[in-house]
Amino acid sequence: MARSLVAPTVVVSLLAAGPAWSFAAVQAPPAESAPKAVRTAPAERGTLAVVIERSGRVEPVRSESVRLELESFGGPVSVKDVLRRSGPVKAGEPILELEGKDFERGLEDLRTQHAEATRRLEMQREERAMQARQAVAGVERATVAAELAQQALELHRDYEAAKALEMSDLSLKSSLDGLQDSRDELSQLEKMYSGTSLQSETKDIVLERARRGVERGSVYARYAKRDNEIFKAIRAPNESRRVQDQAKQSSLDLESARLQQRLGEIRAELDLAQSERGLRDLGRRLERMEGDAKRLRVASPADGFLVVKVREPGDQLQPRQEVLEVVDLGRLRVRGTLSADAIRFVKPGDSVRVWFPSRPEVRAEAVIDEIVSVGSPEGEGASFPFVATVRSADASVLPGIEARVLVRGSLEDRVLVPSKAIKQDKGRFTVRVAADGKDSEREVRVGVSDGTRTEVVEGIAAGEQVVVPDA
Repeated sequence: MARSLVAPTVVVSLLAAGPAWSFAAVQAPPAESAPKAVRTAPAERGTLAVVIERSGRVEPVRSESVRLELESFGGPVSVKDVLRRSGPVKAGEPILELEGKDFERGLEDLRTQHAEATRRLEMQREERAMQARQAVAGVERATVAAELAQQALELHRDYEAAKALEMSDLSLKSSLDGLQDSRDELSQLEKMYSGTSLQSETKDIVLERARRGVERGSVYARYAKRDNEIFKAIRAPNESRRVQDQAKQSSLDLESARLQQRLGEIRAELDLAQSERGLRDLGRRLERMEGDAKRLRVASPADGFLVVKVREPGDQLQPRQEVLEVVDLGRLRVRGTLSADAIRFVKPGDSVRVWFPSRPEVRAEAVIDEIVSVGSPEGEGASFPFVATVRSADASVLPGIEARVLVRGSLEDRVLVPSKAIKQDKGRFTVRVAADGKDSEREVRVGVSDGTRTEVVEGIAAGEQVVVPDA
């Protein structure tokens, strides 16, 4: 990994002083072209004290934002009034009044729809109860009808059919017997009047009456015989079928009544469920809409410092737009990045010093809460995000200002050379080593620098002389 030797945020603090600079004595030739003396310094072992300063930004540990988040209303929303501006605030204090186009009318429409749906559901339940009672009564009637029809069928089979046939025969026999009686009576009258001296008018009347009786009896007997034939051939079988059909139809009517009762109950349950679901949906919509009415009256969610993020009444707002933030100024933190060198000396839980360029007189302590292990490129090195909680900060320290974090550390028993002796070119570090009156370039691997001296991890040993350029 390429490293920058000298950063503008490094403060020099050297604990172990090295030896004084030495100069190689070179015999100047008498000529005017005598070479300049080469300045060298030894690579030495010592302790390198490093203070790394990194920049961050102050932010609150806890803050609560209020955004325009309406659950039901989807129309345009604007600022009606700004009741409070930025400053200290208590939880529950009214801050803003917002208004939505046609919001009140939509809310009132929903309330009316909900009331109507509630009433319709009550009526539907009453109708269902009445229909259930009617269905029970219908089943009861069909049950009675089926029982009576079955009873009539059994009575017809056991008694009525045989009786009807026998009565038809008796009726025919009665007619035939009456005809025979009329004929016998006429015959006797004719015999009786044939040898008498009764007046002819009387005799004629009696005989004529008897003859008419025989004629009527003949007609009755003829029709009685035909009626008996028709009854046996048609009416009696038809009556049997009618009674059987009536019993069958009554049984089907009973089954149909029971089925209609069950289907009616199912249909009523489905209708009620649909109405109840519709009422619940309206209730939820109304609840969300009434919640939106409360959200249009924006209050502070907590105690703290209020930051109002809308400007003037009439401003149009966008969905999820932040309208205010309440900051807890008593709990602050610093968020920034640490260099790869800095994370060698600090870990989560360590305390670091913090100062603030906009408040140079203020000093504070901060505790490192988190250091992200995965870094991002930064120049020729890398940076690692960190968060640190500020302790005992002055009241003048506000969120948003810059903070400078000082990371202090020391490296003991390290090979150190003057930072000027190291040359960097495209990520490659070299020094010129002087030995036996000559110097040669040597590639090295460097570590941390305090701005004056740099740690050499590999490539040079303690005691070797390195060339230090003048510039």
